Amino acid sequence: MRWLRLKFLQGSRQRRGRIRAWLARHPRVTALLERGGSLHIDEFALARGVSLGLFVGLTPTVGIQTAMMIVGSLAFRANFPAAFVVSFVSNPVTMAPLYYGFNRLGQWMMSWLPVPRAASRTLGDAIAEETVATLIGSMGVAIPAAVVGYFGFLWLWRRLGLHLPIRKGPGQGRGQGPSASDSRPGS
Repeated sequence: MRWLRLKFLQGSRQRRGRIRAWLARHPRVTALLERGGSLHIDEFALARGVSLGLFVGLTPTVGIQTAMMIVGSLAFRANFPAAFVVSFVSNPVTMAPLYYGFNRLGQWMMSWLPVPRAASRTLGDAIAEETVATLIGSMGVAIPAAVVGYFGFLWLWRRLGLHLPIRKGPGQGRGQGPSASDSRPGS
């Protein structure tokens, strides 16, 4: 278990460095996220970020995913860097199989809906039907994945025994202020 924890933290450090570099290049986005609470780091904000990233990453919204994650992280006080990293579940390699699966699932789900179908369809009707099937299928995957991602992250966080470092306020040095064991919840 210790090996897994160390591997998890090592990969996390590399991603955090890339995210910090991106945020340094975009100071307006950083200021907006900080004011909205989207850069706060606690286990629940991170879990909301994972959930948001899975939801947005598993929807066919290529091109506007980052904007959707910024808005979602501000609305739900989710950790934006966590959402950004997790949204790469949909990438150029996985995009085609995901969208094909979304379409097939959406067509299956639409077969259960009482929607009348016209006997003669134009090309526009066929495109609209395929688009709706893909959207319905993606929601059928994204919503459960977001819920499982939220609770799965919290379970994994607690299972691995991860704890965030306790930040000392200004004027709290050695021997001053509460000790680390006093400031943890449940102590």
